[in-house]
Amino acid sequence: MEYRLFLDTNALLNLQDKAFSENFVISQKTLEELEDIKSSSKKDGEVKHKARKIARLLDANDGNYTVIRTDSKVKDCIKNFDLDETPDNIILASAYLFNENENVIVVSDDINVKFISRNIFQLLTKGIDELSLVESEEYTGYKEIMMSDDEMSYFYSNIDKNIYGLLINQYLVVQNKDGVIIDNRRWDGTTHKAMSYKQINNDFIGRVKPRNNAQVLSFDMLQNKDETIKILSGRWGSGKDFLMISNALELIKQGKYDRLVYIRNAIGISDAQEIGFLPGDMQEKLAPFTAALADHLGGQQGLEYQIIQGNITVEHLGFIRGRTYLNSIVYVSEAENLTKDHVQLLISRIGEGSTLWMNGDYKQTDSHIFRMNNGLMSAINCLKGHPRFGFVKLNKTERSETAEMAELLD
Repeated sequence: MEYRLFLDTNALLNLQDKAFSENFVISQKTLEELEDIKSSSKKDGEVKHKARKIARLLDANDGNYTVIRTDSKVKDCIKNFDLDETPDNIILASAYLFNENENVIVVSDDINVKFISRNIFQLLTKGIDELSLVESEEYTGYKEIMMSDDEMSYFYSNIDKNIYGLLINQYLVVQNKDGVIIDNRRWDGTTHKAMSYKQINNDFIGRVKPRNNAQVLSFDMLQNKDETIKILSGRWGSGKDFLMISNALELIKQGKYDRLVYIRNAIGISDAQEIGFLPGDMQEKLAPFTAALADHLGGQQGLEYQIIQGNITVEHLGFIRGRTYLNSIVYVSEAENLTKDHVQLLISRIGEGSTLWMNGDYKQTDSHIFRMNNGLMSAINCLKGHPRFGFVKLNKTERSETAEMAELLD
């Protein structure tokens, strides 16, 4: 089910430019309230600044949101619910009427608005912090620090001090005064550890080594046996699947895990025409969603060989409840199409000797529900700094120069 965000004045003021990542809905009353705030002598300077800023954003993004007029239908709706004609009730009545034709989620941090929305108008309602649209400073899994000669000398003389305030398993990218990367270290809670990863010579993929520094960090993270939940994020062509699959197969080859359990939420690409009923058993129905995996195994025959050998199992997200995976790498590709509940379910399936690997790109979510309730983003924000959690954001397209041109369309 698709939903639109219906923002009250409070939410719009606090979300600012984050609001425009979705085509949201507001009441005309919110526009009036913003104008009142801008000129009010009773509001503090910060709130007035927010009102002026969001007014400019609304003007610049005209056509990218919907405004519901305060007309007689809105006023009649308020009367039908035996409510006073207050600004909050006008906003919520507007949401109620819009919800008759298109599902909405009312967003507010005002406790009275939330109460009326949920209990009187019976509308799905969330606070701002419940939306995955909202991020503070984005966590990338590493910090890049440019050091002078003196700063570098001090750092290496105090390698056991957390000088730069890193979280556990966060990487420090050490740059000299010219911006050249000279070292990578991982803070493990007691010291800045040096890289310990190994390159791979895989039977299917061949020789695999990092192509950029973020991939160096990824290799180290994926081969760290102490981290049992691992996430790679990044744009298309940055190597998320390539790095994970090649490292996973190498660890299975070394006997550190028994198999790779490949799990997908079988969501099609947004706005693409569905091709209809897919024939066959579950494995055959999931085959179109395993193409990315097969690409890194020499094609579909390579994937089938790995399945026959027992090195890979393919499963659907909808059938994992009640399962326990032992001595396995549970691998989830395209994890941007998961909710927080999905990720909690996956984590709860990880048994003794197993690890959960996920990757995804927030920009490629294929439904509004995943943009408003993104499990991948929730996992990163909630688990960062945990000794068992590792994360790296990849920042460079390595597929081809042509693939990198896709970024120009943003």
